[in-house]
Amino acid sequence: MESYLNKPSDYFEHARMDVLRCLGSVEGKSILELGAGGGYTLAHAKTVGKAAYVAGVELMNLDGTVQQNQVLDEFHICDLSKGIPSLKCKSFDVLLCPDVLEHLAEPWDVLRNWSFYLKPGGHLLISIPNIREISVLWKIAVRGDFGYTPDGILDQTHLRFFARRNAKGLPDPSQYEQIQVVPAMHYQQGPRFRPLFSRLSLGWADDFLTHQWFVTAQRRS
Repeated sequence: MESYLNKPSDYFEHARMDVLRCLGSVEGKSILELGAGGGYTLAHAKTVGKAAYVAGVELMNLDGTVQQNQVLDEFHICDLSKGIPSLKCKSFDVLLCPDVLEHLAEPWDVLRNWSFYLKPGGHLLISIPNIREISVLWKIAVRGDFGYTPDGILDQTHLRFFARRNAKGLPDPSQYEQIQVVPAMHYQQGPRFRPLFSRLSLGWADDFLTHQWFVTAQRRS
């Protein structure tokens, strides 16, 4: 846990607007977020009316954040890998996993277990780092350096690494259908040359341009 406490000061303190943009219109829906950090993504979704009920789960208490703010309907502190607490809401329309599964030893099992709380027909959205992003490939393949960093794709707290094909294998096909993987860069603010190169290459270069993948799926009925 000490590694997480040494993160940059704003690591847990911002709303994932890119995730909410990818999620699209879910007004009046309920959202459960795993790895909810300081709770800012859920608080924003609730405040702007994007969701009617929001619940978050995070590994540790983060002082000075909105984890315990009344705008959040419920917030739980627990290790995702060590059992599932009883939530007040037993069934959610949306399950968010933004940049959390790569921190787990067995992300597939954790996702499978927590999917119990997602309604049939509900939507899953995972954000996962892309190990094939060009700056990482350059660092490893050209410079011969697999050195970890305080955050980013080679975050020192990452236990698992994913390329596009592996990211698609995170949702269990027995639980989910319509599994898709899309470049997160199309929903993020940043240098516009990457989306431009993506369009010019007809998507071929996406594996090297996007820092993250968004995995979306629908819970089987």
